[in-house]
Amino acid sequence: MHLLPSKPIFLIGLALFSFLSYCAPKKEAVSPYDLKRVLERVAQARIQTGLTADIDKPSPSDRELFEEACDIYRLPIDKAKHALKEKNESLYLSIYGNES
Repeated sequence: MHLLPSKPIFLIGLALFSFLSYCAPKKEAVSPYDLKRVLERVAQARIQTGLTADIDKPSPSDRELFEEACDIYRLPIDKAKHALKEKNESLYLSIYGNES
């Protein structure tokens, strides 16, 4: 007796879950935990881009990585920037400079 779901049903379920995750609304607030996850993802992405650097293609900036991580975790970028500025102003300045 085979208890695992068949491949087509599993793939349809995975596709449906992915679609629902993609359509989920953005969060209203940025918690300290959310900011920590974003910063961890930025750090991992920075390391990964360094390891897989391509001479012909420029590496993404820290700003691009930060905003991409916010999008992945469904966080409003402006609120995440504000939370970063409050928590670690020197890191905020290294990513965004003197931008308000």
